[in-house]
Amino acid sequence: MGQSLDGMAVELGKMGDTLDGIEDRIVCDAWHSERQALVDARRHLVIIHRQMATLTNLFRHLDHSHRDDLPDPINDMAARLSHRAHTLHHDGEQLQARTRLLQDELMAKLTEQSNQLLYILSVMTAVLLPMTIISGLFGMNVGGLPLVGTPLGFWAVTAISIAFAGIVYMIVRRLGRV
Repeated sequence: MGQSLDGMAVELGKMGDTLDGIEDRIVCDAWHSERQALVDARRHLVIIHRQMATLTNLFRHLDHSHRDDLPDPINDMAARLSHRAHTLHHDGEQLQARTRLLQDELMAKLTEQSNQLLYILSVMTAVLLPMTIISGLFGMNVGGLPLVGTPLGFWAVTAISIAFAGIVYMIVRRLGRV
């Protein structure tokens, strides 16, 4: 069992190193490919945590329940193994908490990026709305449309559309959103 605990300690150390790398990339804004690595790390830590919980309970039970039945050297070894298993179990919980924090940070970055893209789309929609309305009105096949018989009608409508788009852009910019 001691070898098993040592193996768990090595696994937890590797997972800590993996999380260090993921955290560095998230903090340095190179996080775009870290979602799957973080999911894999969380999955691996859950497996290790389950194993550590079983070993911790086993050694705790051996240390507390059978203390009077076992010779002193075995009791000492059981106490050491129980303490080591408990420490590793706690370390695994710490790493799991760290993965949750990293996942929250990653989700915050994804949300921020999504909000920026939605904002740009909203501004583009607001700027292009006047042109859409004007082209819709002038695209109707009805009589009495202004500027239909004027040779510069197209350019006048284009200038009006650009002016409206500029006004909308200035209003949005004045609101401090661009």
